[in-house]
Amino acid sequence: MTYHGETRRTAFAPAGELVAALCLSAVGVAAKGLRAVETIGRVMERRQVMAEIAHLDDHMLRDIGVTRADVRDAVSAPLFEDPTQLLVVRAKERRAAARLAAWRGYPAD
Repeated sequence: MTYHGETRRTAFAPAGELVAALCLSAVGVAAKGLRAVETIGRVMERRQVMAEIAHLDDHMLRDIGVTRADVRDAVSAPLFEDPTQLLVVRAKERRAAARLAAWRGYPAD
């Protein structure tokens, strides 16, 4: 290889690195944008589920182990927290308390 060829290759190397850095940066920004859109989609989906649960009557809510107050608490959670997770926790707590009460021989609520 000649000296001229080596000079030309090194002269274009910084430009190639710049283009590569810009491409990687653009991919990173696009990935962050996609994650933001996915997060907003999950938030909307979970809020839709909460709206459907809120329309259930008290008997159906009791069947799944939650109360109307639990639904109100879950709906009042911050926007980007999963409100359905609170309902799961409350239902598990009630089931555990009922099992413990049955094991100890206490009457069920």
